[in-house]
Amino acid sequence: AEGGYDLEATPDGGTHVRLFNVLEGHGVGKLLVGFAGSAARKDAPAFGQRIKEAVEGT
Repeated sequence: AEGGYDLEATPDGGTHVRLFNVLEGHGVGKLLVGFAGSAARKDAPAFGQRIKEAVEGT
C-alpha cells in the first residue's frame, strides 16, 4: 500500500486536506484489497479532519 496526504492553504486561512491511497494485493491479499479500500474510504473523512486539526492547531 502506498498513500499520503496533501495540504493546501485556503483563501480564508484554513487548510484543504487531500488523502490518497493505492492498494495492491498479491496472492491472498488480492481478496482483502476490497475490504481494506472500503475501510480506508469509510475512515477518510475523520482521518482528514484529524490531520487538519493538527495542522491548524484547533
